[in-house]
Amino acid sequence: MDEIVLPAREVPVWREVDIVVVGGGLAGVGAAIAAGRAGARVLLVEAQGFLGGTMTAVTVGSICGEYVLENGTPRRIVGGLIEDLANRLMARGEARGPECWLQTATTIYDPFAMRCVLDEMIHEAGVEILMHTRCIDLDQKENRITGLVLGFRSQLFAVRCRQIIDCTGDGEVAALAGVPWECDLEHLQMPSAMFRFGGVAPGTLDTLDRAALRARLELAVAEGMDLPRTAGGLFSLRDGMVHANVTRLEHGARSPDPLSAEEMTATEIEGRRQVKLYVSAFRRFVPGFEKAFVADAGSLAGIRESRRIRGRHVLTADEVLRGAKSDTAIACSAWPVEDHGADRKTRWVWLEPGSYYQVPFGCLVPERGPGNLLIAGRCVSAEHDAHASLRVGATCMAMGQAAGLAAAIAIDDGIAAVGDIAIDKLQARLTADQAFLG
Repeated sequence: MDEIVLPAREVPVWREVDIVVVGGGLAGVGAAIAAGRAGARVLLVEAQGFLGGTMTAVTVGSICGEYVLENGTPRRIVGGLIEDLANRLMARGEARGPECWLQTATTIYDPFAMRCVLDEMIHEAGVEILMHTRCIDLDQKENRITGLVLGFRSQLFAVRCRQIIDCTGDGEVAALAGVPWECDLEHLQMPSAMFRFGGVAPGTLDTLDRAALRARLELAVAEGMDLPRTAGGLFSLRDGMVHANVTRLEHGARSPDPLSAEEMTATEIEGRRQVKLYVSAFRRFVPGFEKAFVADAGSLAGIRESRRIRGRHVLTADEVLRGAKSDTAIACSAWPVEDHGADRKTRWVWLEPGSYYQVPFGCLVPERGPGNLLIAGRCVSAEHDAHASLRVGATCMAMGQAAGLAAAIAIDDGIAAVGDIAIDKLQARLTADQAFLG
C-alpha cells in the first residue's frame, strides 16, 4: 500500500491544566462543569462552534431520560446538572415539561436557547473552552496521558494535563490511547436527520398522536413515496413550529459506518434528501402541514451508536431490563431499550412501570489503558441493547457529571488511577450536588 511518512514535529505546549474534557455535548459539559465547580482547572475542547452536541447540533427536540412514570405521574430520576439546565431553560420560556410521551416523560426545549444556557453554565464554573478544535494525538508515558495535541485549522498545539475525560461520543481519545472498543457494523443503530417544520397550523399536534401520524404516512407509502419510517416523534414548543424525529439513514441493509469519512459524507447528503422527502409527504398527507416548510435542520446527522469502549464493567441488557442496582452507582436511567435496527422498525423494550437501573462507575473506566482516562456519554461500556437505553441526553449528562467529579477527586487525593478512587466519596459528592443515585 502506498504511504506518506510524516516527519516528526515539535508541538509547542500552549497550556497546562488539571483536566481536559474532549467533546462538548451534554456529557462533556457535565464533566467540565462538575470538575470546575470542584475547583479544578478545566479545559473543554469542542469540534463545533457551540456546546450541546447531539442536543444542539443534531437537535433532538426533547431531553430524554430525566423521568420515570409512576401511575401516570412523572418522577425525576436524573437530577444534578441536567435538572439545573432544564430549570434554566424553563425559567426563560425556552422549555416545557415534563410532558408525558409514550410510556415516559420528557422536557421539550429550544436548541438555540440550550446553546446559550450551556455557555452561561460553563462560564459560571470557570471552565476554559476551545471551540473548532479537535484532539489529534496524545503524549503517553508509563500508562498515563501526559498531554494532548490539539488541532485548530492548520495549527497544532499541545496541552499538558493530569486527567482526561473522553466525551466525544465516538471514543476518539480512547481509540488514540489504545483502549479496547467495539463497533459492530452489522448491528449498529441507524442514524437520523432531525429538522423543524415552520408554517404548521396551530393546534395540529393536539389531535395528531403517534398512531394517527403512522396512518397518514402509511398512506404516503401506499401512494409510492419511499419513506424509510412511518412513525416518529413530533414535539412543539411554539405555535407553528414542530420538531420532527422521523427520518432513517441507511447504507444498504445496515447502518452507515460512523468511522468512515466516505460513508458519513453520503449519509449527510442522504439526510437532507430525506428531509425534503418527508416535508413533501407531510404537506400532502398530514392535515395541518399543508403550508409547512423547513424552518431549520440539524447541522449533523444524528449518530446513535459508534464505538463502545470496553470498560471494567460492561452494562448488559439484563441489568437494564430488570432494573439492576449497583454498589458503585453513579447515575440512574429508566429509558427503554430503543433500538433503531436494520429492518426499518424501531424496537422498544420498556422497563417495568416505575422501575429504573443504576449505572456502575466501571462503565466509565476503561478495561485497560491509561490510568488517568475516563469515558462519559454514548461511547461508555455497554452491550448493544443496553447502550440503546443508556445513550440518551439526561443519562449522558449524569455520567459526565460523575466523571468530572471523579477526575477532580483523583487529583485532590493523589490517586494515580482514577478508577481506583473511593466510590463512596464520589457518591457522597454527587448526592450533595443533587444527583439522583437511587
